[in-house]
Amino acid sequence: MHSMPVPAAHIPQLERLNATPGTRVLFYDPTGSQYKLPTYPWKWAPKNLKTRRQLAALGLRPGGQAPVAQILWRRGGRVAYLYDVTCALPKRTPTCKQLAALDKAQRVRRMKRSAS
Repeated sequence: MHSMPVPAAHIPQLERLNATPGTRVLFYDPTGSQYKLPTYPWKWAPKNLKTRRQLAALGLRPGGQAPVAQILWRRGGRVAYLYDVTCALPKRTPTCKQLAALDKAQRVRRMKRSAS
């Protein structure tokens, strides 16, 4: 399942900062020319792009789509991939058998911990 490319979301505040002589915003590449994916600094991603955890909190999952953007921070040492909310699918609900298997696995795990 392939996702459609998301048009680059330019952020006016960051554009103005980059245009100011002597300043440069790290990890701001909305076109993806430098980092291969559109890249935003921490807390500056467009509202329609969410991480896997943010999608999960909304009851959604990426649904096979590839990341459409990323956030870089800590001198580029950390990355969070972003997915388009409009292409996300609802989370799947586990069957009764799956829940029973998870419960059994957790019980076994607890017993191994108490034995050590």
